Amino acid sequence: MLKLVRPQFEEIYQLENAWFRDTAKGLAELRDTEAIIETYDSLLDQFSDQIDRRAFAPIRRALTLRQKKIIERVDLNQTLKKLRARLGTAARRVSDWKLRIEEFEGIEGGLLATYRQARKTMVLAYEEPTAANFHEWRKQAKYHDFHMRLLRGLWKPVMRSVSKETDDLSDLLGDDHNLYVLHKTLLKSPKQYGKKRDIQVLLGLIDRRSAELRVEANTVGTRIFAEKPNAFGRRFRGYWKVWRSEAKLPSKKLSEEPAVVTAAA
Repeated sequence: MLKLVRPQFEEIYQLENAWFRDTAKGLAELRDTEAIIETYDSLLDQFSDQIDRRAFAPIRRALTLRQKKIIERVDLNQTLKKLRARLGTAARRVSDWKLRIEEFEGIEGGLLATYRQARKTMVLAYEEPTAANFHEWRKQAKYHDFHMRLLRGLWKPVMRSVSKETDDLSDLLGDDHNLYVLHKTLLKSPKQYGKKRDIQVLLGLIDRRSAELRVEANTVGTRIFAEKPNAFGRRFRGYWKVWRSEAKLPSKKLSEEPAVVTAAA
């Protein structure tokens, strides 16, 4: 939401962006340990008709043991207590947020900047297909996904379909990123995960699945970001204008869902 109004909110954006980024770091390692195991299971399900799953059982056990050790090292109750306190502190600052510009002009800059960046990073990801470039595209695509959710009230039937596509893209790129994390984890200390041959086979499966996900993401992403940013902006300005005119009709009820979801939501 802050990215949506960032151009008129830069100082507050910088503060809050750093605050939430640092807050999330406290759970990042725990999140990754769970995601790695889920990714491993999903990967073997994907190739279940081509492999003997039992051959990889030592890898699964080693990943589970790694997760257990990390959980034991982290004081989860204390971590969650700190997380809750930081979120509470951030929530109390919301009442001080004031917009200088309202209506579509208030969100246009942030909406287009995010769309433009997502489009740019998509092109770069396929021109130079590094893990870092795909990770950056994933982040930008996810920001755009959240903006489509926040604006879902503009034209509900259409925005519901748009949100599904942007959400699907986020999932594809998220799965690809999780495969990279699994790949990196296995290479960091391969001896602790099992036989070299089995590790190499698993790494090959990771590469195959990653390639498949990137092909699918390219198809979905090319459709989502087909418009040039200015054309995209004009389209959403039109959606906004019609939505605002509808809101003024006598038959419209105040209880209807707003186009932009509030911070409390």
